[in-house]
Amino acid sequence: MKTLVVYMHLLSACVAVGSLILQDLGLWRTRARSLTENEIGELTKTAQVITLALVLLWISGLALVGLGYLANPEQYLLNEKLWAKFTVVVILTLNGVFLHYYTFPKISSGKVFISMQSTERFGVVLTGCISAVTWLFACYLGIARPWNYTLDYASIMTLYAGILAVAFVGGHEMVRFSGRSFANSMAQPS
Repeated sequence: MKTLVVYMHLLSACVAVGSLILQDLGLWRTRARSLTENEIGELTKTAQVITLALVLLWISGLALVGLGYLANPEQYLLNEKLWAKFTVVVILTLNGVFLHYYTFPKISSGKVFISMQSTERFGVVLTGCISAVTWLFACYLGIARPWNYTLDYASIMTLYAGILAVAFVGGHEMVRFSGRSFANSMAQPS
């Protein structure tokens, strides 16, 4: 039974992360133009796939926690990596809600991403970075067996926050550079 649940958990994570990476690369390529109807449709489909995968991850993850607890009720919940993973998945879920109700409407509105107001771009980049980093970090926590009962919650969450900060600064700088390049190309005569 546990192997089947682990398999469902792994497949759901693979589908979500694979879809996320492909969608993010596609969106980056469209940063200097508005999305087409077809691209908006693809974004919607991908969001639905990732949402379903997240639901399956919650179900299978909670089942794994239940099975782990039943196998070792005295120790299982003392694993601080488990609580860090739970926190990261809660952040992932909340960010997903924000993506659906803030970010997707912004990028689907017909506006060109790099010509959006800086506060709008900030929100899009922030939610995108949180999404990418958090999905990948949650997957890493799933395989980081050596951290079980050895690494404390604060250390894991500090590492997560550090990676997130680096990703956001990198993403922000990429967008800033891209926006300047776009503005320069628009200012030059043909």
